[in-house]
Amino acid sequence: MAKKPLRSSASRPSKAANDDTLDLTTLPPAQTVVRLPENASAFRNLDFGRFYGTGCDVVVYACQRTLERMAEGSAKSAGKTLSPATIRYYFGSGLAAFLPHCATMAAALGRELRLDDIDRDLIDHFIAELRQSGGTLSTPKNRYAAAKSVLVAMGQSGWITQDIFPRNPFPNSNRSKKGQAALSEPERKAVLRALKADMRDIIKGSDPLTSEELSVCLLAIAARTGLNPTPALELLTDCLQPHPLKADRYVLVSYKRRGNATRIQSLRRSADIEAMVTALPDVARVIDLIRDRNAEPRQSSQHPSSLFVYESRGLNTAGAKSRLSNNVLSHGITAFCKRHDLRDADGKPLRLNLMRLRKTFENRLFSLSGQDPFLTAKLGGHTPKVSNDHYLEAPETAERDWHLMGEIRTEQLLSHGKVAPLPTQNTPVAQCRDTLTGELAPQNGEHCQRFLACLRCKSFVVTGDDLYRVFSLYWMLVGMRQRMGASAWKRVYGHIIRIIDREIAPQFDAELVTIQRQRAKADPHPFWRDPDLLEGAA
Repeated sequence: MAKKPLRSSASRPSKAANDDTLDLTTLPPAQTVVRLPENASAFRNLDFGRFYGTGCDVVVYACQRTLERMAEGSAKSAGKTLSPATIRYYFGSGLAAFLPHCATMAAALGRELRLDDIDRDLIDHFIAELRQSGGTLSTPKNRYAAAKSVLVAMGQSGWITQDIFPRNPFPNSNRSKKGQAALSEPERKAVLRALKADMRDIIKGSDPLTSEELSVCLLAIAARTGLNPTPALELLTDCLQPHPLKADRYVLVSYKRRGNATRIQSLRRSADIEAMVTALPDVARVIDLIRDRNAEPRQSSQHPSSLFVYESRGLNTAGAKSRLSNNVLSHGITAFCKRHDLRDADGKPLRLNLMRLRKTFENRLFSLSGQDPFLTAKLGGHTPKVSNDHYLEAPETAERDWHLMGEIRTEQLLSHGKVAPLPTQNTPVAQCRDTLTGELAPQNGEHCQRFLACLRCKSFVVTGDDLYRVFSLYWMLVGMRQRMGASAWKRVYGHIIRIIDREIAPQFDAELVTIQRQRAKADPHPFWRDPDLLEGAA
């Protein structure tokens, strides 16, 4: 992207909306540090001092005041507006790139940069500079997004013009980003064996748990529940609640402070609950162990309600009561992997963290649910799109597992056969021999609703009269390809399309197939018209 000549063409915000809310009389200000609220990370202060004196003090101060307001809002809302980790990310990734760029622009102009200099031209130059920084496209995109979040807040305060951002300046950047992969089956088993060995040793003890032992306990909990990293670190001592129906189970409650991320719609009074997963008794025992063994350090600390509190044994911090942080957890996981010599498929030291365990957990759910993406997303606590785009990976047996298991009845067979067909029941896909006790039915007195798994069920039946519904499903899935992305769509739905094209359609008269295919495309069956309705009902 070529740089355009620098000029300031943005309309200037009025002084009343600008200087009266920013004290510009003494710059740099006496206080250049933004203090973050208490959080799971080790970062507490954001120091703007190094950015002052570079020709853009007014811009630096406006950014500092914006982050101060964000930090104040985060503290008052207990992190529901913005988490401290997000504010730090805005500073370390976004402003750390944007403010040096402003200093460069001030040097180019030969004067101090003003707030009205932050216009579309400056943003275009910033994007061009990020693109030229090298690396994958996702890195400059993330830096830009972090800086833009601060600039948008400044625009909402009336300090800069708001309409200065280009639409989608980094197209297709997601395709260049490769997230962390789930553990392979051998890696997963090796990690579980190591966790079991360490947990046996921990259970034998009686002293308060160290930070490394707490890290092992947290790994054990995450491996069985798939919790997100921050909600896992911030579990409370009362995170276990009795299961409403099963006496031998519990409900594990974790919190994601930004309520807009919750996916539990029925819990209106608990809008900040991030996930509720049924915890097996072994998870409950681990939590009880932590709660009992570390009761004394917890009660004498500043975090009496936090589960993962320990007494430091370091040379410089011995005796200090601290809450487990991301950095301490990372050191504990590294020690755990070294202790058990955990290695990946290439023989290299295994890279392990809570997010890889979460992705592994989600892919296990996908496999155990019969590769049902909606059920997997619901249990994982997010939408099917998030699940498809960021969590699910194609299982090695996907191609082998997805083939037609049901029965195809053509009119010719039925009219000339001597055996009367068994009765069936209509479903949104085709027909089923028994929706209550069929092969994939829940077997609990409720009708089966796993419609996307029908084609893999031995109770599935399709006749010529059902082709309209079959192709209505077909076209809905084809339409979802653009929404999901080609790779995710192929992984989750490609097999269904192939079954219909290769195993069902050829069994019927070609003219009938063509008619029903075109009819379904022009006027699909009501059940398969809106993918969002399907996701909500799944």
